[in-house]
Amino acid sequence: PDPERAARALARVQRYARWRGRPISPVVRPRGIDTETAAGLVQGWLDESGGRWLTDEETARLLACYGIDVVDFRAVRDADQAVAAAEELGYPVAAKATGELWRRRPDLIGVRLDLWGPDAVRQAYTDLVAICGDPLLHVQRMATKGVGCVLRVTDDPSFGSVIQFGLSGMIIDLLGDRAYRALPLTEEEATALIEAPRAAPLLSDGLGGKGVDKAALVELAQRISALFDDIPQMRELSCDPVLAAASSAEIIYARARIGPEPSRFDTGPRRLA
Repeated sequence: PDPERAARALARVQRYARWRGRPISPVVRPRGIDTETAAGLVQGWLDESGGRWLTDEETARLLACYGIDVVDFRAVRDADQAVAAAEELGYPVAAKATGELWRRRPDLIGVRLDLWGPDAVRQAYTDLVAICGDPLLHVQRMATKGVGCVLRVTDDPSFGSVIQFGLSGMIIDLLGDRAYRALPLTEEEATALIEAPRAAPLLSDGLGGKGVDKAALVELAQRISALFDDIPQMRELSCDPVLAAASSAEIIYARARIGPEPSRFDTGPRRLA
């Protein structure tokens, strides 16, 4: 109808042609993966329930089979157990409420950070139980300070398992600043996923100009990709937050859901451009 629309159409054709003309990047499988153990765990849990959200401990155990470590934590039910857990993990530690209502509150009312001694742990336990009304808390080793990130995998009716990446925070959530890729990830796609969000420049200068370890984030995305590629009963995974520091990327909290593999009428290959 008009020259402007014609120019936009040609630009999209050119962009698509450039994407199609790029060399195909290989899918990388990181070392240290124990697929057999992971498959056995998932099958055993499915035989018991037919599909459900895994507990925090089960999720950490499953992710460990793929070399994905959640920052070490202990579940405790009284102040003495909390102190014993802190002594085992090593100070400083964090104490956290476990209910869904308290986990992601932006005011962090259900969290006590940088606890350096037994008295601080006891006081934190007492305060949190009084607030949330649940004696079950987590005592967790303090992670290296860094930039909060989110890695999630969900089911898409057209593409199957889709991974998303972005920085964490209420403002980022409201803006919907997330990048998406279909699984499995190639080496190039894993790198592009981490670079794609509009807020990604904060990863380069978000720690006083030093930047974070993007390679660790890329490897984490590749390990998650391998997990979902190997275990078709994986339905969802959320790693939020992931603290990306100058030399590490540590998962603070992870949730996973398993279930029967969905029936798909069209099993052809999918790529999310």
